[in-house]
Amino acid sequence: MASLSGVKGWVRPVALLVVTGIAATVALTHMNNLPAYLMIAPGYLVQAWLFERHLALGGFGYQATMVGVSALVWTLILLGLTALLTHVFTRKA
Repeated sequence: MASLSGVKGWVRPVALLVVTGIAATVALTHMNNLPAYLMIAPGYLVQAWLFERHLALGGFGYQATMVGVSALVWTLILLGLTALLTHVFTRKA
């Protein structure tokens, strides 16, 4: 039977992805202020690129692209910053 010890390392990143996904969903419905636009901007850029390539999705695909890409980008940014700060502050003198 497979061990579940490797699952513990994925709980925090998945939880962070869920939180950023919720934030991106809320931002998509509140695009009339700057923080919401900054949250959804990565998905907006990908959707604009897809539009230029004539591959843009409509309806639910549009929203899923915007939210999914934004959540993924912000999750990776936050995980990278966390790893960097952990590395800097746990370094032994």
